[in-house]
Amino acid sequence: MKSIINSPTPAVIAEAASLLTNGEIVAIPTETVYGLAANALNPAAIEKIFVAKGRPRDNPLIVHASDLEMVRGLGLEIHELAARLAERFWAGALTMVLRRVADIIPSEISCGLNTVAVRVPAHPVALELIKACGFPLAAPSANISGSPSPTKAAHVFADMNGKIPLIIDGGDCSCGVESTVIMFDENKIKILRPGAVTAEMLSEFGEVVVEGYHVGADDSVRPLSPGTKYKHYSPRAEVIAVEGDVAGLGEFVIANPETQTLFAKLREFDELGAKQVFIRLPEPCGIGLALYNRIIRAAEFNVLKVENEKF
Repeated sequence: MKSIINSPTPAVIAEAASLLTNGEIVAIPTETVYGLAANALNPAAIEKIFVAKGRPRDNPLIVHASDLEMVRGLGLEIHELAARLAERFWAGALTMVLRRVADIIPSEISCGLNTVAVRVPAHPVALELIKACGFPLAAPSANISGSPSPTKAAHVFADMNGKIPLIIDGGDCSCGVESTVIMFDENKIKILRPGAVTAEMLSEFGEVVVEGYHVGADDSVRPLSPGTKYKHYSPRAEVIAVEGDVAGLGEFVIANPETQTLFAKLREFDELGAKQVFIRLPEPCGIGLALYNRIIRAAEFNVLKVENEKF
């Protein structure tokens, strides 16, 4: 089976909705990265996501809904602070980890946890498709698990050709980095994975705490969010994060990474056959925190500190 890439015409949206209703998986554009979508209420369809990606079975998925009202029907606790954040940042690149109060979302989504991660995407194609389906979609990044996230339909095709029937080409992703994932600790907002909705933006609503970074497949650690446990976002080449000046490090260097180009650059270096890629670490504040997070994980915390301009 060769995967088909189609533009999001009404006929293609209808075809995708039919495939999803019948338990298939489809690649869809979102404003963050491309997602590998399945009916979030269908355990058999969710299983296909894990198989296609080669995804670890303890790495939870994010549920994508069309609006807050759809989220309210999923049996999750939406307290006052969560509702305020939804009003401000949805539709958008904010994922909230909410406590279950009813068994509506299958446990396969949350890998047995008593919480579910949920967001409302801002991409018009994603929203149109969810509305056409009438049910929420589980949609992790549409790539082989651990590799750079796809920000173009061609990236999805490179990883998923032959594994899925349809890729909807909605153009380049505008954010180019996965959503911010938060959970709540009493009145505190805890960032589990930084993204385009920054700590500074969230601080308008209360105290913000940024979780520390951890990489490793220790079975005793159960991740509450995607992208917080395993090596992630990494190309085939060895990635080395650089603190300091990157002048003189050679051809395969990303000196000033940007959210819209970081993952595309990593894939480009793989295509060129690079063995090592050096990436300068940005300041971990604002959107730079999201980039810092992705780079440090791609490098498995392998950091080269350059003390001066000479190398």
